[in-house]
Amino acid sequence: MKAFVFGAVGALALLAAAPANAATGYVGAAFSRAEVDTGAGDTDSDAFGVEGAVAFDATQSLGLDIDAAYSDSDDTDSAYGATAHLYGKAAGYKFGGFVGLADVSEETVYSVGVEAQRNFGQFTLAGALAYANADDSDVDAYGVDVEGRFFVSDNFRLDGKVGYANLDGAGGDDDLTSIGVGAEYQFAAAPVSLRAGYSHSELDEADISSDAFTVGIRYNWGGSLKDRDENGPSFAGLSSLTGALGL
Repeated sequence: MKAFVFGAVGALALLAAAPANAATGYVGAAFSRAEVDTGAGDTDSDAFGVEGAVAFDATQSLGLDIDAAYSDSDDTDSAYGATAHLYGKAAGYKFGGFVGLADVSEETVYSVGVEAQRNFGQFTLAGALAYANADDSDVDAYGVDVEGRFFVSDNFRLDGKVGYANLDGAGGDDDLTSIGVGAEYQFAAAPVSLRAGYSHSELDEADISSDAFTVGIRYNWGGSLKDRDENGPSFAGLSSLTGALGL
């Protein structure tokens, strides 16, 4: 699994040298700090990671996205995963499905779901509905995420996200809610962008909450951030599920 994900990230990096009209995507690195309140006390954790995503036009009306990421925390084992998205598209619309495979602390997680996106000029609304299973511990999770993005300019994006997930396993049933905000800015002189984000999540029955702060840098190809939003890898993602499963 690890070799597969590292290979996927490496392939995405090689695509950065491809012609701009061949694909749209990015490769990048990020640092995050999470502050977790367990009720018995607070803990802090720092993590470093690499990421990449690329989108192809399979046909005029059919697209394929592939994304992969790896992160390593000072308090937990490394986490890594990859997701493939297949979708139909028309002017201003994307709708399709995805399958994903991830690993955290030697726990394999499978995911599948549907997702959609609608562009309204400078504003984009995106959503995802998914199911995931943690194989070894036999935990099931169902989640939904909705994300809004506003483009101050073609290369400056502000975004906000809300998510909900239900976690069902041998330890009982729990609900996770999450909210987040972020921003990304791409320089005019080079296809390099800086991003920052904050998210807050809460597990209801376990009475656990966390706050995470992330900063990162990306190398982009295929146009502006708005071009990537409309034609590249830009679905809402799975923050509710990944948070519920500890990814």
